[in-house]
Amino acid sequence: MTSKKDIHQLIEDLIQKERNTEANPFLSTRIMAAIEKKNFSEVKQVSPVWKTAVVAFSLVAAVFSGVAAGSLYQTKNTTPDVVVMNDDRMENFVFYNEIGNE
Repeated sequence: MTSKKDIHQLIEDLIQKERNTEANPFLSTRIMAAIEKKNFSEVKQVSPVWKTAVVAFSLVAAVFSGVAAGSLYQTKNTTPDVVVMNDDRMENFVFYNEIGNE
């Protein structure tokens, strides 16, 4: 029975020791400095001229590909473009003819 109490007491002592352990105040500073150093080393500035050139090139490429895609579709239209209709039956032109005869 005393060995169980001793084991429990050792466990309690270990837990108390872990709770009371003080952290190194410089540890967080070192970690934050390492994170900031890593972030600054990865960021690369791109020249505004290159950004403008890439946007202009993308716009030209989009317009060119749109024109190219539109010109791929060509129909072989053999029917004439002019449609002949009898306008005399569609509209009443008799009135205009009568005015000329007066």
